[in-house]
Amino acid sequence: MTENKPLINDERRASGFASLSSTILPFAKSILGKKGFVEIDILAGWSKIVGDELASWSVPQKIDFKKGSRTGGILHLCVPSGAFALEIQHREKFILEKINTYFGYNAVSQLKIIQNSGLDIESLTSIHQPPEKKTLVTGEEENYINSLAEEVSSPMLKEILVKLGKSVFSDNKSENKTK
Repeated sequence: MTENKPLINDERRASGFASLSSTILPFAKSILGKKGFVEIDILAGWSKIVGDELASWSVPQKIDFKKGSRTGGILHLCVPSGAFALEIQHREKFILEKINTYFGYNAVSQLKIIQNSGLDIESLTSIHQPPEKKTLVTGEEENYINSLAEEVSSPMLKEILVKLGKSVFSDNKSENKTK
C-alpha cells in the first residue's frame, strides 16, 4: 500500500526544509475544495474589508458561486435582528464595492441577509477584536517607568510613554519565558 505524500519540489527547499506553502497547499486544496481562498479571506479579514462598525454586527457565513465560476457570488451575511438587516440592505452597494475592491475583481455580486436572533452584539464584537494583552510589570518597574516620564509636561504624552514602558517590560518578560 502506498502513502499519499505531498510532492515537494527540491528547488523550494532551504537547508533541508520544504517551504510551508508546498507542504500545506495540497491539504488546503483538499479541505477547501472548489470554494477556494475567497471565502477564507472574507471570514478572516471581514473587519478589514467592511470596517469595524459593520463587522461589529454582521458575520459572513459562506459564498455561493455558480458552477464553474469564481466571480459574481452570493455572500450569505448573518445579522442579529431586523434593524441590522435593514441597515445592511441600505448599505449593500457599499459593502459589495468594498469586498470587490479588496479582491480586485467582481468576487461577490449579491448579498443574502440572514437574521439570527441568537446572535448578540457583544459576541459579534468579541469575534472581531483581538484578545487584550496583559502587561506584567512589578511595582518597582512601574515606579522606574513613572520616574522616567516624570519630567514630561504633556499629560497625554506622559500617559503614552508610561504605557509604552510597561509594554516593553512586559514583552521582555514574555520573550524570556519562551526562550
